[in-house]
Amino acid sequence: MKRHSWLFVFMLLSIIIMMTGCFQTEAETEQSVPNKNTTMTPTQEATIAAEVFKTKEYTIDKVPESPLPEDVVLERYAEMEPYYAERYADKPVNYSYALLALNAAQIQQASLQPENMKFTVYQELENYVDLDYTMDLVLDQQNGNLERVPLEGRLSLIKKDGNWLIQADDFDNKAFLKLIPQ
Repeated sequence: MKRHSWLFVFMLLSIIIMMTGCFQTEAETEQSVPNKNTTMTPTQEATIAAEVFKTKEYTIDKVPESPLPEDVVLERYAEMEPYYAERYADKPVNYSYALLALNAAQIQQASLQPENMKFTVYQELENYVDLDYTMDLVLDQQNGNLERVPLEGRLSLIKKDGNWLIQADDFDNKAFLKLIPQ
């Protein structure tokens, strides 16, 4: 009987130690997860907006027809316009930005996907942020080849009505000249 009581005590202590370890791990996990009520800095908000924009801009799921149908072009303008601080009509250069990825996908006969995006602050003012960015543009060509094109540039964002919007995008002209030869 004594032998069984030692075994019982040993098992009881083992269970208590395991439970204590589990509770401690849960507490550590809860502490490592950021509080949902924590507010982000303006730079963090702008960086998230920049990442969402670049993902939207450079993601083309299927290869567009050649020549680009008017409805595809208009749909692309409508998708991208909410990201810009000014309407397309107010800043005509936005037209070419909206079509850049579509043209690259069409010419390269590939779907596009940005990867490995990194943003660093170049300049920060109260409601204005310039972010330098690097990324890989992954081309998944119809012939099965994958190609990675490194891109870099500078994105200027301005805060209007509580939203970070794109004021300017100094994108990688040299890389796109290779993708869209003239």
